[in-house]
Amino acid sequence: MKVRALMDCKGVGYDLKKGDVADLPKGLVTLLIRFGYVEEVKKSKETKVKE
Repeated sequence: MKVRALMDCKGVGYDLKKGDVADLPKGLVTLLIRFGYVEEVKKSKETKVKE
């Protein structure tokens, strides 16, 4: 899953600085989100503007 780091965090298999975007295993992501270190990056729905 893609995540964005909310603060600097370092651990086994990852080393993130604030603002970094990384693709991590789902189990690890669930834990990091629970502790408030990262947030999930979701695709934004872009609307096309016709001119």
